[in-house]
Amino acid sequence: MGLFNWKKSAVSADEHEQPVFSELTAEHREFIAACVQIAEGSGVDLQNPESVAQFYETALATWQSSDGQMDAEPYANAAGVAFGELLVRASPLRWVVAEDSKGRELAVHSERNNFLVYPLDAVEKRWARGEGGEFIKALTHKVIEHFKVY
Repeated sequence: MGLFNWKKSAVSADEHEQPVFSELTAEHREFIAACVQIAEGSGVDLQNPESVAQFYETALATWQSSDGQMDAEPYANAAGVAFGELLVRASPLRWVVAEDSKGRELAVHSERNNFLVYPLDAVEKRWARGEGGEFIKALTHKVIEHFKVY
């Protein structure tokens, strides 16, 4: 899905590899801006977890009802970026490129405590399983609570 070589396998704690972070390129910023434009053009409030979750669910349901006729990628990417942008706006996380031996992908990260979330990957995995958007609200709540402690 999308701009990067997405990670497909789970990594055990023993095999955990710390990614190397880099700044966004112009191409990354354009990708994020295009996805944000799709979300905001659909009326999504990128500061409201309920709105982002509803956008994800609507895009997923529309794709599911198309019987494979609709290209899911732009909408799944837009939902993933909307989720990441929600986290960025609600916390000290910022967009980065995270790269390890399995590939590279957009992530949101805080250097302050090395907190890392892969929002596009989180959406992609749940999209593939046809899950609802409740995870967006739950994970956003956990991120906000985490940074209240730090």
